[in-house]
Amino acid sequence: MPRPETSFEELQHVAVKVSDIEESLKFYTEILGFTLSERHDPGEHPTINAGLCFLRCSALHHDLNLVYHTGEQPALKEMKTDDQGPVKDLGLHHFAFRVKDRSEFFAWKDWLEECGIKIVRGPVVHSPTHPEGDGTWGENRAMYFCDPDGHRIEIFCDLARMDESNGVEKEWYEHRLRREGIDPAPHPPVGPHPTGVLTR
Repeated sequence: MPRPETSFEELQHVAVKVSDIEESLKFYTEILGFTLSERHDPGEHPTINAGLCFLRCSALHHDLNLVYHTGEQPALKEMKTDDQGPVKDLGLHHFAFRVKDRSEFFAWKDWLEECGIKIVRGPVVHSPTHPEGDGTWGENRAMYFCDPDGHRIEIFCDLARMDESNGVEKEWYEHRLRREGIDPAPHPPVGPHPTGVLTR
């Protein structure tokens, strides 16, 4: 049977397992501003042994799902880390939330710092050609921080639009640099790189 011809429309939501649902709910609603759509405790549905909290940052029912267990779970508390990103395992590395532009990006940075949230990486521009770039890929301005269980979260803006040759779309890239007050002429975009090898 062949794969369907149409691709996915988007990556719509992420589900993360948390050790303390009250602590995590407070973080995601009060600091990150999500709205709780529904909460269901473990055992509420006969086929689901975990609790589920559905949170949204859009008009959809959920964009993030917190999965939890009730009662004493000492093993879960022991598994908490400050930052799961660098841990060598098969768990989640990070998930990302897009904001509209650089102004909103830095407003979020200021808010996180005011809330005492440590930024574990960034702010950084993932780019091999942008004057502020760190040599990595995607063209997005990004910062990373962690929730109470150490799940690494990214807030970003300006993720590259790609052209048909699998390079960064020239018009998008030049417009982005001009918007930031940078002359694009000395900083051509990356592309094409069909095998993952970057060319300029």
